[in-house]
Amino acid sequence: MSFDDIVGREDLSPDEEARLRRVHDLLVEAGPPPDLPPELEHPVQPKDADVLEFPLLMRRRIAVAGIAAVAAAIAVFAGGYAFGHSKGKPAAFAAVHVVPMHGSSGRLAVIKIGHADAAGNWPMLIQVSGLPKQSSAASYYELWLTRNGKPIAPCGGFRVHGDTTTVHLTVPYSLKKFDGWVVTAQPPSDRGVGPVVLTT
Repeated sequence: MSFDDIVGREDLSPDEEARLRRVHDLLVEAGPPPDLPPELEHPVQPKDADVLEFPLLMRRRIAVAGIAAVAAAIAVFAGGYAFGHSKGKPAAFAAVHVVPMHGSSGRLAVIKIGHADAAGNWPMLIQVSGLPKQSSAASYYELWLTRNGKPIAPCGGFRVHGDTTTVHLTVPYSLKKFDGWVVTAQPPSDRGVGPVVLTT
């Protein structure tokens, strides 16, 4: 059905007609609604119901209001879909503990620890700044849990790619068994614990 079949133009200003035409085009593009269930195709009319005859102008105004309402619903749905599927920033990390770290030459880090899952995995987010980039493709940094100041349990490796790097890690250990954290620089030829560059 064309726009002119639905809305009479003689009562519309040019701006209102242009707006309603855009709404009509959106509805045409959206396509028809789902088929009406058979039980609703022939609704039962009460015997004593009064049937009101609306004048032509009133019917046109109702049609205009209906188109505007449907267009608003489409806009809200489209906006919600775009927001939900956008490539925006990820949601903030829900931290239950925050652990600051420091090193020489202004090197800093923050470990944010989230809630453990049912299996005992602790999600973590570590943000480091000031660490130099790796000297080779096989070099990396490693985060460790410590006991008596010594690196005991590895928590995951990472490489830096700028002045500030943020990495998500997961730790399966009970954190109560340890007393601190360190970050070490792991050279490619060393399979042990490298030199400490950040500590709590």
